[in-house]
Amino acid sequence: MNLLEAVKVSVGKTIIIGLTGPFGAGCSEIAKDLHSRRSFRKYSFHEAIGKVAPLLIPNVDTGKLSSRKHRAYQQDIGNEIRRKDINAIPEHLVKKIQEDENKDASLKSADIVLDGIRNSSEITYLRDTFLNFFVIAVFASYSTRWNRNKTDYDENEGTFRRDDEQDSGQYEPAWGQQVQLCVDRSDILISNDREFADPSMKEEFQSQIDSHIQLMKNPGSRKPHIWEWNMAQAYTASLMSSCCKRKVGAVVVREKAVDDQPSRSYMIASGYNEAPLGVRRCEERGGTSNPQYCRKDEKIKEVVRDQYKCCPKCGQKVTIPDSFGLPFICSNTDCGARLGRDFIPGRMLDLCVAVHAEQSAVLQASKFGRAEVDGSTLYTTTFPCPLCARMLVYAGLQQVLFAEPYPQDDAINALEEAGVEAVLFEGVKGRAYNRLFELPPKP
Repeated sequence: MNLLEAVKVSVGKTIIIGLTGPFGAGCSEIAKDLHSRRSFRKYSFHEAIGKVAPLLIPNVDTGKLSSRKHRAYQQDIGNEIRRKDINAIPEHLVKKIQEDENKDASLKSADIVLDGIRNSSEITYLRDTFLNFFVIAVFASYSTRWNRNKTDYDENEGTFRRDDEQDSGQYEPAWGQQVQLCVDRSDILISNDREFADPSMKEEFQSQIDSHIQLMKNPGSRKPHIWEWNMAQAYTASLMSSCCKRKVGAVVVREKAVDDQPSRSYMIASGYNEAPLGVRRCEERGGTSNPQYCRKDEKIKEVVRDQYKCCPKCGQKVTIPDSFGLPFICSNTDCGARLGRDFIPGRMLDLCVAVHAEQSAVLQASKFGRAEVDGSTLYTTTFPCPLCARMLVYAGLQQVLFAEPYPQDDAINALEEAGVEAVLFEGVKGRAYNRLFELPPKP
């Protein structure tokens, strides 16, 4: 029996929860709470990095790895570990779990929480390893997370913002920080903007977590909420996208309620990010030789080659090779500017060949003469970009529900100014929808 087979047998009826989300959202506090209140066995990706790093990387500064004031260094070390061995960190955790169970067989019946997932490959590894593995993504607004972390950053918000952007994974390599993608691949999304000075607030939050655990242990123990059903439809739409960077889905719905009866929801249109008919998709442009081709990224590389003779941050001369990935890092180790990311206005979204999912849904309703868009609600697996936000305002939508940990300020402002309510989705996401809501077959 190999290691993976042994682990699958050992966990049996237990559940394994992986936590992901932007730093400062509260994943570690949730892990501690589950450990102390519900006797979950607790393991940490951060601690695993501390064990694995000295084995793969020479001259690791263990002091910086354990300090809350050196997050950028910890991010870089985690990236370097994954670059050398993409599965080294989760594999270490799985081995540690197995070793603990070999020492104490009673641990096999205990639930497990894994804190600090940062790369989508880690989710893949753990899903392939554990039969009852679920990912909970935890969200908190930028301002909340900054207030929670400002002391560790000595009130330097610029450094915090830089680390937060790298954490999100935009333009990071395949082995880099990918929290945005991890949230996309999560099974359940919850908000943690609460402050727990009031004990009742903490109890309410714990009750929310417990309800999800109950559903994991007893699939079909409740019906989906109407917002979970609608987001599941948006997720299903996203699977049609051919985008190699990020698949997005959206649905436009009209919700109605009568007296005290449960609300009913009627889908008006759906959409996903894809090139219009007649326009070549990126996968066709790249062909079999370059399946990860992205037209927008190629245009950004042209800007980097043509315009960046010197680093715009430190002024050092920049030598751009014929072939490079994004972001291109300044060779000045004291600078670390990410060319092709930090100095590209609007991330050049207008150069993408795809119609965005939100645009596609609204245009679909318009194309087929459906007037119900005015006053309706949009569910989207990400947060609309600024251009889509303005389009939604113009189309007359009254509410947007999104599942996204890094919304753009310009898009938020466009919706808020027009009085369009933007609401973070909370609950079971599309990937786990059938798994958690379908009743098990009767014996």
